[in-house]
Amino acid sequence: MADQKRTRRFTFGNERFGGSYTPGEFEFNFPEDMSRQDFEKMFSERMEALHKKGNEFAEEIFDHKSKKENLKPLSIRVKPHTKEFFKKHSILSPRNVLEMYEEFNNGSEAFINSLIEDEKELEKELAEIQEKLHNARLFKEKLSEMEPENDVLTDDGKLAKIQNRYENTDIVSFGNETPTEKAKSDIIRTIQIYNTLDVSVYGNDYLILTVYTNAQPVLYYFKNEYSDEDIAEIVDHVKGYCDENDIGFRSFENSDI
Repeated sequence: MADQKRTRRFTFGNERFGGSYTPGEFEFNFPEDMSRQDFEKMFSERMEALHKKGNEFAEEIFDHKSKKENLKPLSIRVKPHTKEFFKKHSILSPRNVLEMYEEFNNGSEAFINSLIEDEKELEKELAEIQEKLHNARLFKEKLSEMEPENDVLTDDGKLAKIQNRYENTDIVSFGNETPTEKAKSDIIRTIQIYNTLDVSVYGNDYLILTVYTNAQPVLYYFKNEYSDEDIAEIVDHVKGYCDENDIGFRSFENSDI
């Protein structure tokens, strides 16, 4: 027992540490030959080491906090072309993007899962839109292939097609209000005025003049109400005039409208 080292006990109360420890006393036992100064030095070194380790651990675990703080001024330091993009093209504000980045950087599982769900939902919507576009394209193609139930178009329908095809041509319509003799004289007079090269007749729909410049200045349209006999009489008269004056004359059985 005589060779065994004696130990002294130092008791530290909560009041000695500013109340920052759990209430109650705790004690340290250390060799009797260790002075209080040595103990305090050792204690300080250990506390500094623990403090350093704690800081390193905190930086490693909570590094996103410092990154988040560094992100705050980004809305001010963005480049001009980025500001232009947010101003004119983006549906999100710089703050929205910054908050999204912070949420992502924080590693929020709920946030990441919500992005994944949004992506799946957008892919589903995109697939539905693509299917609708595909069906619409097929419908349009089938519609263009279908023939009208009624082969006889109205005067308005025929004139619309003619105007679309002969944009720079003056169109004159003949109906029941125009006697055949007047129609004959009007067409012959126009042939003479334009020094016509060729006259083409398309069924019982219209007659068109072609001049030496290959232009087609005038087209005479026969309305549906005009009888086939009257149209045939007018066409025969024009053909006779063309034959007598060496003017080309072509007649097509079917109209191209």
